[in-house]
Amino acid sequence: MQVLVLGSYVQAHSVGVKQLPQAGESVAAEQLWIEHGGKGLNLALGMQRLGLAVNLVVAVGRDAAGQALITYLQQAGLTTEHVLVMEGASGFGVGLVAEEGQNMIAIYAGANAKLNADHIEQVRPSLVDSQLVCAQFEIPEAPIIRAFQLAREAGIPTLLNPSPWRQPSALLTALTDIWVLNETEAAQFFQLGEVSNWSSTQWLTTLEQLSWQGKLLIVTLAEQGCVAVEQEGRMNYVPAQSIELQDPTGAGDAFTAGLVYALLSRQPLSQALTTANTCGAYVAARQGVLQVLPTVEQLNTFTA
Repeated sequence: MQVLVLGSYVQAHSVGVKQLPQAGESVAAEQLWIEHGGKGLNLALGMQRLGLAVNLVVAVGRDAAGQALITYLQQAGLTTEHVLVMEGASGFGVGLVAEEGQNMIAIYAGANAKLNADHIEQVRPSLVDSQLVCAQFEIPEAPIIRAFQLAREAGIPTLLNPSPWRQPSALLTALTDIWVLNETEAAQFFQLGEVSNWSSTQWLTTLEQLSWQGKLLIVTLAEQGCVAVEQEGRMNYVPAQSIELQDPTGAGDAFTAGLVYALLSRQPLSQALTTANTCGAYVAARQGVLQVLPTVEQLNTFTA
């Protein structure tokens, strides 16, 4: 099973603090993590760890960080055929993680912003051999639209995780088959207002009444689990696995990677959502992201 991931890369720098600072406040950090990151990289490696064949399309700068990523991908067993080296800097990220698990993240796009539709034409052979094309919003919309157009022409399903949030265009919306959004993104997408205290029942009731395009819409609800509505109107709710939260960074990416693996493995939707929830919980219960993305064996042990 092969997936094409329209990826992104950032040099991820995170610090642990007792509590997130207020505007203008300086706080002392007690921990420091520096690692390769980016939603697209997380998604690709998460899927590869679960046994999928992944073609990662990602732009890096002509700098030490970009070269380090190429070396890392080779060591991790991911092909570097579609790593595009651009002039300038690679992406850069800074995150703060509080003791209670809350976090805040800022991303500088760097080379990610230079990915364009012409680059997608270069990877067309890999795209048309895929069983799914996956994208996220740390890259511009133009390459996503072109990839999704080629996928639609070839009858290949598309999945969009519109994070970090921006409003998708009407064209991209029409080309997207599977949506994966968190609570905040779903609230903005459907203009729902304040949803932070909504229960899973409220989400199911609301989603049932909404008009949207696509085959499957999933909203992740953190410790509540996730809800999903299918094109035919069937509703699904799967509770989260109980864990001691360590670091939510990357849990959403692990969820999406697990979902793709489960759907391509032809798991029924309720089971696929459980698999996705478990992947997210596995990462959230540990510190870091890339080094803790689970294998199928680790998932089975964790569930047991």
